[in-house]
Amino acid sequence: MKSICLMFHDIYHLEPLSTIPRSASMYHISEEDFIRNLQIIKTSGLNVLTASDFNNFQNNSIIITFDDGWKGSYEIALPILKEFEFKATFFVTKDFIGQKGFCNEELILRASESGMEIGVHGTSHRMLSNLSKEEIKLEFAICKDFLEDLLDKQIESASLPGGFWNKVIATCAKETGLKKLFTSSPGINRANHSMLNLKRIGIRENTNITDIKRFCDFNIRKELLRDRMFQFPRRMLGMKRYSLLRRYLLGEKSEAINKVFEP
Repeated sequence: MKSICLMFHDIYHLEPLSTIPRSASMYHISEEDFIRNLQIIKTSGLNVLTASDFNNFQNNSIIITFDDGWKGSYEIALPILKEFEFKATFFVTKDFIGQKGFCNEELILRASESGMEIGVHGTSHRMLSNLSKEEIKLEFAICKDFLEDLLDKQIESASLPGGFWNKVIATCAKETGLKKLFTSSPGINRANHSMLNLKRIGIRENTNITDIKRFCDFNIRKELLRDRMFQFPRRMLGMKRYSLLRRYLLGEKSEAINKVFEP
């Protein structure tokens, strides 16, 4: 049994929000592209699972996730998912709730009531690899506690702002009661894979139908090669400097050096 996990962010009708940084908007796709993606997934015959269902199935599967809590993923993507009879996992950043372009508590409740899974995406959207162990645990725990109080159910899955994983982060996730942790590193998840180091494929504005077909065939050689190319500068610079350089090259200026982006 193997599974591929797709990482979406926002879905828009005409164009992405003009007020968000380029490092975020490059991961936002149109409603039309999203529908095309789901059509390919539908014809693939793969089981479409939530994050928490992953290790309960024996057949090959695909997991659809959304990061950050963008408003379009609830108002636009959710009805489309329901039309396809698909379930997905929505990872929420607590401090983004209610801000411009992001979901509110009502939308989170609506998604949960529709059978979607809600998960943790940190409290402040800080890159966890830059934080102390206690700070990491708080990033997980505050968001987890808030969502559990809101939904009156246990939250067991999380994804990482910025996607960078290490053993300390995984330990902190486990100590705060999380059972599954999703990174942004490409890979195929198998039955014997660590549930606290699950891989995902990021969907970008330039991801096309051929790419989605490849992903459904578990062909991610292109993504693995790209990831290897960037591993060297990440190790040399460290994730904080690498993130700052990336944002600078994208024309962004921000004083929040520990945050992946601010809304």
